[in-house]
Amino acid sequence: MVFTPSEAHAKRPMAMNREVFLPFQHSPDVPRVLTRVRSTLLSASLQGIRRMGWEERYFRALPKELHEELQMLTAGVWLPLALAVSHYTACDNMGLTTAEIETMGKEVSLHTQKTFVGTVASVAMHAGVTPWTVLSHAQRVAGRVFDGADQCIYKLGPKDALVILVGCPLMRIPYFRTAFRGYYAALLGLFATTIYSRESLESRGEDSVSLRFSWV
Repeated sequence: MVFTPSEAHAKRPMAMNREVFLPFQHSPDVPRVLTRVRSTLLSASLQGIRRMGWEERYFRALPKELHEELQMLTAGVWLPLALAVSHYTACDNMGLTTAEIETMGKEVSLHTQKTFVGTVASVAMHAGVTPWTVLSHAQRVAGRVFDGADQCIYKLGPKDALVILVGCPLMRIPYFRTAFRGYYAALLGLFATTIYSRESLESRGEDSVSLRFSWV
């Protein structure tokens, strides 16, 4: 069964006995919808595609009228959601395996968040930094590449988190949904020996995703 963001919000009683580690910034009943993405996100994705030797495969899947625009991306600017949809739809049509998509998500994560990661790593030299430290900055991390969408994080246990993202139409694309899990896992994995991740169906929606992470 598929839930809309408001229906997912209605499912929250299932999580009432859990600690809200990071609340939504806006009401999930009327989430702030993603409208733009930072060009850094698509640039990092394209770089990963080239490193993997998939460039020709990618451009065969991308509408020809968008080839020049994607090849000539300007760094550090906001791009319309429609262009991101076209990019990730082309990625989805490449027919990659789940493992390949997760690897791409991890590479893009470390590239787009390298400044943030460097800052946290520097703090880690002087204090105990854990995946919870990263999760406490989740909205800031998302804000570096997303204009819109919102997220909430539940603490299910000492090393167990549930991340819920709403208002993100890109989640309709299977490739992006899988890559996003890899994106998060890469950041958390910098401060844990092993990260376990899976998508939870608890609050799954067309424009939302629930991800369960645990670590040792």
